[in-house]
Amino acid sequence: MTQIPQENDASDFPADKGGNKPNSIVPIGEIIPHLTQPSLMVMLRLLMNQTGIAYVDTPHLSWKIFIHGGSIAFIEDQSEFLSTLTRKLKIQKIQPTPTVLQKISQNGLSSLDTFRLVSEIYTQDRDGCLNVFKEILFENLLAITLEKKFSLLWKPLPLDTKIILPIWQINDLEKAIAKVVEQWRSFSYVRHPYQTVQILDTECGIAQVPLFTKVTNGKYRISEIADRFQQHITRTALKLDKLAESRTIAILPLPTRSPETINQNDPVPLSTQPRVMIVDDSPVLLKQFGNLLTNWGYQLSLVDDSANATKQMLSEKPSIVFMDINMPHLNGFDLIKQIRRQSSLANVPLVLVTSENTITNNFRAKWANCRFLSKPRTSNDIPEFREQVRAILREFAPI
Repeated sequence: MTQIPQENDASDFPADKGGNKPNSIVPIGEIIPHLTQPSLMVMLRLLMNQTGIAYVDTPHLSWKIFIHGGSIAFIEDQSEFLSTLTRKLKIQKIQPTPTVLQKISQNGLSSLDTFRLVSEIYTQDRDGCLNVFKEILFENLLAITLEKKFSLLWKPLPLDTKIILPIWQINDLEKAIAKVVEQWRSFSYVRHPYQTVQILDTECGIAQVPLFTKVTNGKYRISEIADRFQQHITRTALKLDKLAESRTIAILPLPTRSPETINQNDPVPLSTQPRVMIVDDSPVLLKQFGNLLTNWGYQLSLVDDSANATKQMLSEKPSIVFMDINMPHLNGFDLIKQIRRQSSLANVPLVLVTSENTITNNFRAKWANCRFLSKPRTSNDIPEFREQVRAILREFAPI
């Protein structure tokens, strides 16, 4: 684990009965949208001498950052915090009391309840828990730093009891994470510690390892895979990146939260995301392909009549268009010619998606300055197809 500077003793967390001084720069209870990672850290530094919770949202994830006196007490990944805490305590052979275990199993704990619960666990075994808290803090900070678009909501927290927790200086945390973030950004396939992994080559040697097969079913985060192998998360990411390069596994993209799951603190509307158009006469393909892109966070335009595609493109200005070749009224190549005659559409990326993966079609696609994708023929082809689509979207229409 990357060394995080020694924590300060926060055993004397003050009993703050509403004594937070108003912060004149960071508004209270007001969403601050469209922050970059550096600007987010600037906002957190402006919370010096405050005690409260910074709610940080991205299109993919959300966190609560508990701050005291300009330092970070801990970071809670709102979707996985308690399960991660339980897993890491077990690895360190720390057995919480039955009362604590009961609290951990409860759903819907308030922020202050979680704060107190973590404090109770830490008080039980400070030395053992310190390593656990360091790992959780490191992984959450890494995850946040690798995101690009944020919103922030600040809420002061009046504490009516003392909270005993290690606290960490923000500047020290940034220095500790900087080199690791640089290494993660050099990976070709791994982008984030919360991505999941899907095995592609079930015949390879490593696929015969039961634990590896178990954690590469698309359900385990890279951070959890590292825990399962009791390995540093960056070392795990490096190995997975190499396996993805050899097509042994696929690194699945982070799911984008649907409008129903985005809480009121998230100011990133789907209307700011790239629009993808799919032109195909197959209702089944439109639905399946459309669901995939919607889950990734894209706006969607579905066109089942190629004769209307150009008119709809002129109206909606998609960032990229995926189209079939064999369609009634207007086939894919004729549609390309029609699109390219429009000066405003001349540079829109076009991708031909067809089940006819022939040399002729590949050549014609290149001649028309289009990408070419083969539709998956069997379920075994789907993971590779998803990765190819994802790579094209990262190049032409990144979120």
